[in-house]
Amino acid sequence: MTELSQEVTKELMRNVPPLPDLEGCIEIHTSEPGSVGYTIDVPESLSNYRGTIHGGAISLILEIAAGMATYAYGVGNVALTSATNFIRAVGVQRLNVSASTSHKGRSTAVVHCSIETEEGKIVAEATYTMFLFGPLEQQS
Repeated sequence: MTELSQEVTKELMRNVPPLPDLEGCIEIHTSEPGSVGYTIDVPESLSNYRGTIHGGAISLILEIAAGMATYAYGVGNVALTSATNFIRAVGVQRLNVSASTSHKGRSTAVVHCSIETEEGKIVAEATYTMFLFGPLEQQS
């Protein structure tokens, strides 16, 4: 994977919803067309009443990765389907997130995503089918 420019990082960050609690939490480390790797310092606001990261927040973190990996092809996208496996409940902490594409066609891509703790324990993994809108320069 190549070193990321500020411009590429800024464009990939467009896949992060404009939620105030996520500002400054995500740091992208690697990206190339079809893949991405980032860390996220999960904010306390994404925990549930049990003190672990809410399942919906886990899904959000995974979908951000799928969108970034697909966006790195230079195409707009949206998730069509997802299948998530919640493997381990964890408290609020820094997590490593990765995504890689196993298939890219004209209108869809299949992206496999995972979340791990800093110790390398898998928290969740998911497969997304992404709909591709076409080249970014053709979109407004």
